[in-house]
Amino acid sequence: MSHISGCTFEVVITDLGMPHVDGRQVASAVKDASLGTAVILQTGWGQRLVAEGDVPAEVDCVLSKPPKVRELREAIAHCAATARAQEDGP
Repeated sequence: MSHISGCTFEVVITDLGMPHVDGRQVASAVKDASLGTAVILQTGWGQRLVAEGDVPAEVDCVLSKPPKVRELREAIAHCAATARAQEDGP
């Protein structure tokens, strides 16, 4: 899990386009710090990224903006469960 200021995270949610940093950079930094932390990327180009196979390897889930609450809950639950399973091992 990713660690920031003594906190641990099972899931990190980021946006693709932000001032001064790209969501791809955030995803890469999260995975560098902790391979087991899931990354959810929100973007206005979500469907296009997936269709064109342009999803960064460090991203576990892509959500189109604005995400529906149900979609966001499902993505968080799925990513957190996957992160926990990887942490527990086989």
